[in-house]
Amino acid sequence: MSKEVKFKKMEEIIMIAFKIFLALIGIVLFVSILQFGVNIHPPRYYDSDTPSNYGLEYENVSFVTSDKIKIRGWLITSKSANGTVIIGHGYPFNKGNILPVAKFLYPDYNLLFYDHRYFGESEGKITTAGLREVEDVKATISFVQERFGKEEPISLYGFSLSAPAILMAKPEVKAIIAESAYANLERVVEHIFERFGIFKFPFVKVTNMLSLIIFGVHPKEVSPALSIKEIDIPVLIIHGEKDTQIPAENAYILKKNNPKAELWIAKNADHGQVYALYKDEYESRIKNFLEEHMQKTK
Repeated sequence: MSKEVKFKKMEEIIMIAFKIFLALIGIVLFVSILQFGVNIHPPRYYDSDTPSNYGLEYENVSFVTSDKIKIRGWLITSKSANGTVIIGHGYPFNKGNILPVAKFLYPDYNLLFYDHRYFGESEGKITTAGLREVEDVKATISFVQERFGKEEPISLYGFSLSAPAILMAKPEVKAIIAESAYANLERVVEHIFERFGIFKFPFVKVTNMLSLIIFGVHPKEVSPALSIKEIDIPVLIIHGEKDTQIPAENAYILKKNNPKAELWIAKNADHGQVYALYKDEYESRIKNFLEEHMQKTK
């Protein structure tokens, strides 16, 4: 075989390899951009449940965040209330989804169920998985303080999406209940692409880059794990041992960063299953926690 033929063969091999390389880059970009788009603009699941289905009178309320998003919610008031508990839902659901779980807190407390931006009845074109949802949390607190006065005892109770947003808001309230919260958003991104095994890293890197370009923030900086270090109010962390969406290691990181926080890892529970599997213990733990910390200032 002449040198010219060998060179031509080598050139063909290089071109094929280059085309394969470009194709792989294209696949990584396409999958990452598609996944990113789905994550910030997911299908919305509306639970039609309302407080009236449980014989509870409620008021439709709304308030506006610092970045001009109208948040809508239900306010359930109680004549025997020892304060107000603000309750957030998970991704990609609405306030009706968490209602059957958290309604047990009535009539001991006023309850404010709210929809995060983009979800349910609230405004917003995208969800940011906790980043800008911090403003939703702050707006709910301001609403309760305006409605009942700044001396009103307030606690926050969040599940999944709302739990990290609550922690990152670092609110000045009586107590926080955070169920199924992630430690930082980069861990969530890594978990999403876990199915690709050792090949997940290009997808993670591109997704992180998209976050920087669109939101100006790296996912590792969206970090309840860092925020919880600065929280000096009582925190109850709840997590399912077998959580397949947000692994339980996230809860252990939160606990490590705030040793004073209470931690309950519910055995054999997947994401959203703690209440279903341990209903009596779930209600008892939360009631006792709030009773201890929701004392009115004399």
